[in-house]
Amino acid sequence: MDLERIPVGHRNAMSRPSNPNDDRRLREQIEKANNNGDCIINVGDGYYRPDPNDIEDEVEFNEYMAKELHRARAIQKKRLSMKLTYERWREVGVLTNYTGQVAEP
Repeated sequence: MDLERIPVGHRNAMSRPSNPNDDRRLREQIEKANNNGDCIINVGDGYYRPDPNDIEDEVEFNEYMAKELHRARAIQKKRLSMKLTYERWREVGVLTNYTGQVAEP
């Protein structure tokens, strides 16, 4: 998929590919592009580049950014919980049979 085909403005949003493999590849390309100076969003009606001069695009951009922040915070919370659990396991001993029970000293 050529990312240049992704339009500007919510009114011109491009639908996601119906083929799951194509969709996955497109999402990967968009992720890479967004990390390298592009701004492509999807808030349900398809992919597009938000137009800073369109109030609805601005609203959808802010909605998208809020969702991304929520995801990032959820990942950070999970990482911290896992790290604390792992450190606790290290202090107490080795797990046995992956049951959540620690080995007896």
